[in-house]
Amino acid sequence: MARTTLAQARNVLRGMTEAGTADYTLGAISFWDDDQMDTVLDQYRADYVFELASSYPTIGAGGTAVYNEYRLSDAPIEQTSGGTAIFWLQDGTGATIGTALYSVDYLRGVVTFAADTGGTSYYANYRAYDLNGAAADIWRKKAAHYSTAFNFTTDNHKIDREAIYKHCVQMAEQFEAMGAESVVTMQVWRSDTDYVE
Repeated sequence: MARTTLAQARNVLRGMTEAGTADYTLGAISFWDDDQMDTVLDQYRADYVFELASSYPTIGAGGTAVYNEYRLSDAPIEQTSGGTAIFWLQDGTGATIGTALYSVDYLRGVVTFAADTGGTSYYANYRAYDLNGAAADIWRKKAAHYSTAFNFTTDNHKIDREAIYKHCVQMAEQFEAMGAESVVTMQVWRSDTDYVE
């Protein structure tokens, strides 16, 4: 069943893929309803547990740092449905932070507190989605559908249906090139030297 918590991410993905709710039909199944979009999104989901949110202070009156904004390392993220099932913040002791204290820009992965936090460390638990990877997947599925299209000529008309297939493949390649998995960084520890690179 389609999740209302994915509505924002799903709408962006529809725009990236030109995926309406009845683009084409295979047997009795029409593509792309919300359930089908969510299934693809879930294949490109990363779950973050107790991730330190990065604070971004601004300079207030008198040159004092004011801490209201925290950024997450990945976005877009799935919206909360309430409680601690999808998105929540914790402090260093593991206590959950009340949702009345902050607002979230789910598409950008930015948490904004109503009051200055003084730079307190907060940890986020959330689900993020690779929209570029999901878009490439949908374009490939569209290409598979249109692979049976063929060109034909009648009288003075030429119908180039194969161009649709080629377009889908090109769009898949474009989004694959922008995918989140194209670069991965990590910290490596060498036990023989006690040196971290």
